[in-house]
Amino acid sequence: MKFLYTGKFYQKMQTSIFSFVSLVWVLVFLVSSPVTAKVSLVASISDLKYIAEQVAGDRADVYGMIRGVDDPHFVMTRPDFLVKLSEADVLCVVGLDLEVGWIPYLQQQSRNMKIQKGQPGYCDTSFGVKILGEPTVMMDRSMGDMHIYGNPHYWNDPINAIQIAQNIKNALTRVDPLNGEYYERNFNQFKTRLIQLTKEEMKKMEPYFGLRVAVFHDQFVYLASRFKLNANLTIEERPGVPPSVRYMDQVISYMIAEKIKIILIGPYHNPKYAEYVASKVPGSIVVTLPVSVGALDTTSYEDALRMSLQKIRDASDKTKSSQ
Repeated sequence: MKFLYTGKFYQKMQTSIFSFVSLVWVLVFLVSSPVTAKVSLVASISDLKYIAEQVAGDRADVYGMIRGVDDPHFVMTRPDFLVKLSEADVLCVVGLDLEVGWIPYLQQQSRNMKIQKGQPGYCDTSFGVKILGEPTVMMDRSMGDMHIYGNPHYWNDPINAIQIAQNIKNALTRVDPLNGEYYERNFNQFKTRLIQLTKEEMKKMEPYFGLRVAVFHDQFVYLASRFKLNANLTIEERPGVPPSVRYMDQVISYMIAEKIKIILIGPYHNPKYAEYVASKVPGSIVVTLPVSVGALDTTSYEDALRMSLQKIRDASDKTKSSQ
């Protein structure tokens, strides 16, 4: 009886030890498994970075390649860009050839198949967005830095920002399906915030519907379309090409005739051309809008939108009071 009892005792001990060892190996696997590793996401511009952070939450490390004060058309590549892209699970781009001068080269040099076009980790955030400014005639380089697929500055419309967030959510879910519900919840919360923000800002803008403004570069068309402004007059004769004095004189004559008193520019544009035009149009002012998260001390997409619209309202009030 004593022998049998001892045998059962050791049998139980062996079973317990085996169970404990198995549990240890399971824990080691879970800790080291890529299932629990954070997704690595790289965004081309600061707005995509901010939106990706709202959707990804704490399940991804998000890296933005340029700042809000940088011109996304012309970017000097850096070694750290390649390092980040070589390790990325997801690459988010504006698309529509906005980054054509730098992103394709970096994609190729990264040798990371996960973020190439057509792969699960490649996210063109323009998908599903109603694109404005699509050309109706054949274009060539003599026409300046034209975008053959339409105007790429679509993120300045908050409704488009919701579509951007959805595209990023879909990309994250493709590479990390186990956290799909988490990304979906974050997306819905962000969507609710932007819908509420749009309603609030639309109400504030009602007295300014139809306001006519001039712009240096044709980058405010989506903002103007959403909030019912007229921003069809550009100081740039051709995109990316400094305007001639002759052309600026034509702009000046038009602004005086049509009583246009506001010129909008981005933070990365040389203000001298806009300031020259404003100096020739009595009572007119140049207004710099943040355009992207991080410019003019903005820390969120919502901040940038509120500041942009408030600056436009303030400029309109100021020009009216000076008449």
